[in-house]
Amino acid sequence: MATTREHIQRIIDAHLDAFRHAGVLSVRPGFRMSDGWITDERAIVATLAPGAEATAGLPDEIGGVPVDIRVASQAKLAQLGAGAQPRASFGQLGFAPDNGAVPTFADERVLTAPTEQTPVEQALKAPAKEQLTYTPPSGVSLSPVTATIRIELSASPDSGWPVLKEFLQGTEKSLTIGLYDFTSAHVLSEFETAAKDKTVSLVLDHPAKNPTADQTDDETVADLEAALGSGFDQVWALERADPHAAAWIFPSAYHIKTAVRDSNSVWLSSGNWNNSNQPDIDPVHNPADGAEARIRDRDWHVVIHDVALAGVFETYLRNDHAIAAHHQAVAPAQASEELFLVQPQVQTPPFKDFSAAVTLREQMTITPVLTPDPGVYTDAVRALIESAQTSLHLQFQYIEPPRTKTTTSAPFSALIDAVIARQKAGVDVKVIMSQFETSGYLEQLQELGLDVVHGVKLQNNVHNKGIVVDGARTLVSSQNWSTAGTLQNRDAGVIIESARVAAYFDAVFQHDWDNLARQKALQD
Repeated sequence: MATTREHIQRIIDAHLDAFRHAGVLSVRPGFRMSDGWITDERAIVATLAPGAEATAGLPDEIGGVPVDIRVASQAKLAQLGAGAQPRASFGQLGFAPDNGAVPTFADERVLTAPTEQTPVEQALKAPAKEQLTYTPPSGVSLSPVTATIRIELSASPDSGWPVLKEFLQGTEKSLTIGLYDFTSAHVLSEFETAAKDKTVSLVLDHPAKNPTADQTDDETVADLEAALGSGFDQVWALERADPHAAAWIFPSAYHIKTAVRDSNSVWLSSGNWNNSNQPDIDPVHNPADGAEARIRDRDWHVVIHDVALAGVFETYLRNDHAIAAHHQAVAPAQASEELFLVQPQVQTPPFKDFSAAVTLREQMTITPVLTPDPGVYTDAVRALIESAQTSLHLQFQYIEPPRTKTTTSAPFSALIDAVIARQKAGVDVKVIMSQFETSGYLEQLQELGLDVVHGVKLQNNVHNKGIVVDGARTLVSSQNWSTAGTLQNRDAGVIIESARVAAYFDAVFQHDWDNLARQKALQD
């Protein structure tokens, strides 16, 4: 068996004509899949059009290397310019795995010849608007805060909405908010009641419509303007593709999920204010809600009652608001495009139990981590990972390795390298990702050196972006693991040094690892 990717590539190039059969779309070096999961056996990966498997006529092996046949998904067909469906339906391709983007391979030999620009290429074209230099607020520090702090812990779909609802109901004077998506009717209704006669500042992105949405983000804003009047001050985030923004700072998302109440408490989460991230259920107290929990998202949330930390996040949100206010576009009303999402392969297993919300009060250290502030997130999270001595548990929606190694993406690559180093050092490394981590992404991680075969599982509907280290330190954040998520978009998180906080979220993680996560991957 060939031992290197380069050797397999030479075999492919020497025998490329052997793959020129009807229906063969591309060929590349990779790893053999078995029963839906990656193995550590290197292989030649041949991607076929649906229905072409029986006629491809490909050999079982070439040059001593096994040939692993894959049937292209609709997203892969679109990437290769061979899709049979209308190309407009793949308008979100190229941004992130949760929007249907599939991995790219520099050494993939494409055997089709698209006659027009692929949807990926179309999606990655930058809109014609001015790019602004990111400017953080002045006079605010992102240093760790050590104090006796009251903190509320919860997870969705278990107990996230009851905690957020109570947080909103407790508003006395003001709410300062930054969100990616706000499309849930029950959150909107509760928000309008809680924010009546209060001061509200909202920075909101304009993503494609979530399939679970009750209304678009535009409709949410219109409802809030009518309900709250002059007390409501909203701007659209300066995201590159947002039609409401006349300039841009954030290339693909204003992805933050943070709300500051009365300048003294902050709600921070991996989840949006939509029905998939904040479902109107309470399975902890109502067992009948357990069925719906199986089709809703896994997210982690914290409410931190601390004036200093609330001040940090409020200063950032107000700075984002002030800058965006000068660059709002006059955009015509338009229907929001439906978001393209990769659907789960099989039904999510039943939850064994649900985690009730917990409130703690103790001395702890909390470090705010925001992007795109240079080095803040990547330096702090790399140090967190490197500190792991016994256990390192990561739960992310996906890990999308950089398409090419550049100085820009190097800090994100260093995060992946740090996880691999801890695994090689004998630390108990467990990684859970969602169905968006398709077979090709798993291959890319294994090529980088991660033991995917033994250390990774996939779980339906994971929207989380969290880490627990040594049962002592926890990251709760909105940063997806991609170059854009860790370095370029607006995101926010906290690293919490508390064994009790870590025990809470690690118990949620272990529940998922044991009961909900599986080693089955969708094909690209």
